Order: sequence, then C-alpha cells, then structure tokens
Amino acid sequence: MDELNSQENDIKTKDMTEYYIQQMELTKIKNNLNQAQKIANIGSLEYDVENDKGFWSDQLFRIFGLKPQKDFFPDYRMYLSYLHPDDRPAFEDQFQKLLKEKNSVDLICRIIRQDGEERFIHHRADFFAEESGSAKIIATIQDITEKRRMEEKLYENERRIGQIYENLEVGIYSADLIEKKVIHFSRGVEGIFGYTAEEFIADFDLWNNVILPDDLQGVEAERAKILNGNSIRYQYRIVHKSGEVKWVNDHSIPYLNESGEPIRVDGFVTDITEQKWLEEKMRHMAFYDHLTDLPNRRYFDQKLQSLIEDSEHQRFAILFFDLQRLKQINDTFGHSAGDELLRLVASRIRERLNINFFSARISGDQFAVIKEHIQEVEDPAQLGESVYQIFSEPFHIESFELNITPSIGISIYPNNGDTAEEMVRNTETSLYHAKQKGRNRFQVYHPSMDIESYKLFTLEQDMRKALVNDEFFLEYQPRVDTKTGKIVSAEALLRWNHPEWGRVSPLEFIPVAEESGLIINIGEYVIRKVCRQLFDWKEKGLSIVPISVNISPLSFLKNSLVSTIKEALDENHLEAELIEIEMTESSLINYSENVISVLKELGSMGVMIALDDFGTGYSSITQLKKYKFDILKIDKTFIQAMDKNTEDAIITANLIRLAHGLNMKVVAEGVETFEQFYSLRKNECDQIQGYLFSKPVPPSAFEQKLLIGTLKPQNIKEDNVFKGLRKYARVEFPYPLEAEMTILELNSKPVKMGSTKILIEDMSAGGVKFVSKMKLPVRKDIILLIETKLLGEVLSFTGTIVRKDEISDALTNYGFQFIIEEGPRAELAEMLDILAIQLEQNPSVPESRFVETASSQLYFE
Repeated sequence: MDELNSQENDIKTKDMTEYYIQQMELTKIKNNLNQAQKIANIGSLEYDVENDKGFWSDQLFRIFGLKPQKDFFPDYRMYLSYLHPDDRPAFEDQFQKLLKEKNSVDLICRIIRQDGEERFIHHRADFFAEESGSAKIIATIQDITEKRRMEEKLYENERRIGQIYENLEVGIYSADLIEKKVIHFSRGVEGIFGYTAEEFIADFDLWNNVILPDDLQGVEAERAKILNGNSIRYQYRIVHKSGEVKWVNDHSIPYLNESGEPIRVDGFVTDITEQKWLEEKMRHMAFYDHLTDLPNRRYFDQKLQSLIEDSEHQRFAILFFDLQRLKQINDTFGHSAGDELLRLVASRIRERLNINFFSARISGDQFAVIKEHIQEVEDPAQLGESVYQIFSEPFHIESFELNITPSIGISIYPNNGDTAEEMVRNTETSLYHAKQKGRNRFQVYHPSMDIESYKLFTLEQDMRKALVNDEFFLEYQPRVDTKTGKIVSAEALLRWNHPEWGRVSPLEFIPVAEESGLIINIGEYVIRKVCRQLFDWKEKGLSIVPISVNISPLSFLKNSLVSTIKEALDENHLEAELIEIEMTESSLINYSENVISVLKELGSMGVMIALDDFGTGYSSITQLKKYKFDILKIDKTFIQAMDKNTEDAIITANLIRLAHGLNMKVVAEGVETFEQFYSLRKNECDQIQGYLFSKPVPPSAFEQKLLIGTLKPQNIKEDNVFKGLRKYARVEFPYPLEAEMTILELNSKPVKMGSTKILIEDMSAGGVKFVSKMKLPVRKDIILLIETKLLGEVLSFTGTIVRKDEISDALTNYGFQFIIEEGPRAELAEMLDILAIQLEQNPSVPESRFVETASSQLYFE
C-alpha cells in the first residue's frame, strides 16, 4: 500500500514538474510574442462574439495609448469608441461583413488615443468557429502612422514635383531616335515655342521647322554629336508661333542601348531671350559710348587690333579729330550744351560717313575714324574732307548757332606703324601737330613728329608737378618812357626750368597749359608771385613800378580771377595800380560777355588793363571804344617790319594816333633797332619794350635797373657763342646740309622715337653746328643721333649738345659735340679736307644733302 502511495506521489511530482515546465515555456513564448509585437508595433486581439469580450495583447494596449491590464476585457462598443468618428461607419460595415461571410477583412482606419493623438492602424481580422460552435474573431492591429505619414509626404512631394514639372518655363522632352517621334514634351514647351506639347508629339518635324533658317545648319552640326554618344549644350534662335524670334538653350542627353548606340534623347530647352538681351545690353554698355551711342575706345582698340592681325594686311587709315572750343562751350553755356554738341556730331557721323568707315568716340572731345581698304593713290586730303563735311554746317543748340572746326591727325597702316600701340601713338602725334597749325587743319603722320610730341607729352605730364615744386620762375622786361628812358613799368614773363629738358620756351609749354586748362592755375601763380616780388622790392626801399601780367582768355571764365588779384594785393599791402592785366584780342572775340563783367570789376578796383598783341587778331575800332582799355600794345610783327615796309610804318603811326584819341597809352613791343626807336619816338609812342633797351632779366638784375631808374638804348651785337676754343678746323657750308636727328638717351635712359629735320651749317672732326625747331637743353645725359649724306657716304654721329643760341622764337642754333673714336674721327677729318677743297672749286657738291635755301627760317616755314 505504501509502495502504491509512493508511486502515486512520484507520478504526481513528475506531472507537476512537467506542468511547471510547460507553464514556463508558455510564459516564455508569451513574453517573446509580446516582445516581437512591441518591436513590430503590432498588437493582437481575440474577440469572443457571443460574450462580447475581447482579449488584448500588451502591445495593443500600447498602440491605443493604454496601460496593459490583466483583468480588462474591452467589449465591441468600447473598441469602437477608440476609433475616429469618421472611420466608425466603415469599421462597422466591415465587422458585419466578417460575421456574415465568416472570412477575413482588411481595414485602415484612425484611432484617437486618450492623450488626443490621432494614429493610423491597419486592422486585419479573421473569423473562427470553435468545436463547441462559439464564434471568435482573431485580429492583428499594426500601427502604421509613421508609414502613412511618409507616404503622404512622398505623395505631396510627388504632387509638388509634378506641378513644378508641368509649370516650369522649361520644355522637358524625350524623343525616340529609332521611331523618329517625340515620346514626351512637358507643358513648358508652349510658353517657349507657342506650340503645345501635343503638336510637337504629333509632328516630329515641327521642331526643325521652328528653328531660324540661319541657325539650322549649326543646330544640325551639334545634333550630329549625339550620334557619337555625347551630351551637348547649344544655343539657337527659333521662330515663335506668334512670329517673334527667340533665343533658346538646349541641353540634350543621349540614352544608349547595350551596344552603345543612341536610341533615345532626353533633355530640356529653356528660353534665354531675356538673357541674350541683357548680354547684348551689357556688351553695348561695355563697347559703346553712353552719350553718343558711338563705339567707345575699347571697341576701337579691338577693331584696330583685329585689322592688324588680319593676314591679308590690307592698307587702312586712322583719323583722329577733336572739337575746337568744346571746353569753352562747356564753361560758357554749361555741360548740357557741350553734351548736346557731342550728340549732334555723332549723329552727323552716322549720317555722312558711309559703311566703309568705322567711327568711335575715344575720349571727351576726341573721335576716331578707320577707313579700310584704302588705295596707294588715295589722297589723305580726301579722307580729311570726309570728316570736314561733318562740320560744313553750323550746329544749332538752344538759341545759339555754333560753328565748330576740327583738327585732324591721320596715319596709314602699315606705312606709319606695325602695331596698334604704334599706330595710335603716331595718329595722336599727327593730331597734335594739326592743332598746332591752327583750326580746320589736317596733318598726316611723319616720323619727324615723334621727338617734339614726346617732349610735349612729358611737359604736359610734368606741368602740374612743376607748380608744386616751384620749377616756374619769372623774368622781367622793362618798359621805358620813349622820351626819357625812365623805367615806367615791366612785363612779368613766365619761364620753366624743367628737370630733364632744361629751360623750356613759353612758346612750347603755354599752348600745352592752355589745352590742359592748367593755364588758369598758372595765371594765379604768376599774380601771387608778382605781388610777393613787389612787396619784397618795396621793403627794400626801391621805387617800384607797375608790373603787367598776361592773363589767359580761359581765366575770364573763372569767377575767382578778381578775388585772386584782390587777395594777392591785400596780402602784400599793395595798391591796385601796381598790377596791370594784359589780355589778347581772342579774349574779346570768344568771351565778350565774361570779359565785360571782369573788366568792370578790375577797373573799379584801379587795376590797369592792356590789350596785348594788337593787330594780330580781329579786333575792331568799336571794340577798342567799348572796352575802355588803359594801354594798347602794338605787336612786334608791325614794329620789326617798319624798317623794310612803308605800309607797316604807316599802320603803326596811325595806330598810335588812334589809341591817343581813345585816351590810351601806347606800348611798342619787340623794338630792336635805333631806326625803329627813332620812328616810334617821332610818332609819339609812349613806351618802348624790347631788346634795344633790355632783354627779360631775373629779379636780381631788374633790381639793379630799378636802382638806376633809366635805361639807354644799346646796339645789339651778335655774339657768336660758337666761336672761341675750337680744337678742330671747321668747314663752313655755303648752303645748309639737311639731316635727321633723333634722341637715343634721355636722362641716361634709352628712348625710342622718330626723327626730326635739322640743318647743319658747319662741320669739323669734333662736331657740328645745326639749326632746329626743337628746344633742347645743354645736357650731357641727352644723347642724340644725327644722320646725313655727304660726298656719297651716309654719315651717322652720336653726341651731345654743348652750346645753344636762340635765333628766334621758333629756331635755335646748337653746338653738337661728337662721341667718336679717334680712328673714325681721323677718317672724318680727311673727308672734310677733301670737301673743303671741292667747295673752293664749286659750291655745288654732288651726292650730298645740301639745301639751296636763302635762310634756315624759310626752310622750316
């Protein structure tokens, strides 16, 4: 019995162990299931239909936002209450369908959790019937909220992309190259071409038909690259359905099959008409002058460079011309009038120069014209006449009629230069020389212009610096009483000691100052310097006399002239009568209204007014009466011709009487001989100014003359500065020998320029004496080269200027010393000996460049 009980106990123990093991396995499975549901965010539900009781997994509680509860069995109504109100009808329909068909259903719906958050769930339910016949529903519920939101976002993005795609102003296309048909074209094509996508799809050739015929060949050449499998970007013009021409940019990308053959092309085309318009506008702004709408300097430079790079090297001409008096017009009438004049000139250029001319405005008042394909026989005067025709009629601006005359410089390619820079430089040089000759003149470039132009260029560059560095200085030329010889006045004459060119003649730098407008600053500089000098002499106890100052016509346009004179007088405690203003006749002609205003103010102050160079301009007797001058200065051209020309003597005598009749004193300028002096004194000329009494002298020398008080006329002896110590015998030429001179080094720096003509008057083995228009200093750091032909041999000499003597305002005599080895010097001396013998026999020497001229003056004129 005990054994049986023991066996039963063992069996029970074993069964209990197995039971517990099974329970543990079930718990483990359950836990694993719950963990799996949690990871997958899937909950399970078992619903007892008859008892209306649901059994939820832990994850289902979590999905619905509830805490898991063991003894909580939600019924159908409770489950329904968690669903979104809008989704409950659909759920109930599916539930009834499940009960009826006893199959399975799927439903996506929303739930509202206790915290108010709305979630999406995927509900899948299956119907089961147990052996007992009771109905059950087994369901899985997955939270698909995140997935749903991603799908909605993706849909929204696709919708937006689709909307953008269809509304882009871009034609996106795909074409089948095998079937020769358009597969797709976006709606953006209509805005570009005017044709719909359907029209392009229906007609494969339409695309080619809308391409501008001029661009079709280029388009086909680009498209051929697609057949090689290359993507291409190209631009061309199309004709819009409305007839408007547009620019498009096309980017085509080929699609290749497995064999590498293009079977389809995809791409997009965009309207770049506005971009092209902006590019053209920017190009126009970059290459055209904003005021005249002519090509500008940049365009001109490119045009010139392209002509020179042309392999055919066609001959062409460049003409530079500028407008005389534009600055005066701006100052007198305002810049708006000057701008209008430039526009009118540009308009005439476009009207009157034919298609063979290229025209541009290259600076403020300067224009350029290029004439291509000129012939050898074509006269430069004909080219100049083409420009003169532009100015043949006056320009009407507001109520004024303006007669404008140009100065024209011309150079010919390739005769006058090989590069663009050289052509421009030489044309500017010829223009400058044309301006020096006077208005309405043209000048064709010649190499001899280079030296003078280079010098004038450096003068213009250095002039402003010269004012700051006080390189200018004054000399004073006395004016004496004709009867007594007493010094009654003096003229202040401006001089410039240039650091490279030495003493520069006013005839060279004053026109440059006038052209640049710096003459106004220089005038003020002279006024202040004269007043300071007068104060200094007064402090020394000298009997000071009035000093006359030359004033540029441009100064009358500046309001500060009167105030400058007044300030200079006040600062130095001087009376206004000690300053005399000299003005030229051109001031009366060009600036009459301004002159009247300024003269009245100066006259009321007590400043004396003199009319300078009378007889060289166009003044009338009426103007002499109108302006009330104190002094009339007769120009030296009349005075110096009195000895030889009876008419000039009569004119001079009558001018003196005329001036006296108008209560003006008369000053004769440039008196150099006793004969001139006696004639002027006989005709009661008031004052004499000239070399007969004194050259212009520095302030210290003028002080000595003031101390003496009177001057006596003196014979002017021609001291030959070239006589004296001469190491080598010289050969005097019966006629001057023509030669070319150029500068090799300036201030110890190599320079490259053209040459200028000179006349050699004598020669030795040590050097030559020559005459030139050039004004050059005596400096050893300026190396010159002289070339000529004598006795059939071409001679070249380098050397320096060691002496100089000014023959006249225009010409200078120079002593030139050779830099030469003794061997060549001996050969030259031998040649000169032969020449001297030949000259004794016959002054006409063959194979030499002697010029039979009466004087050097006539030659250079």
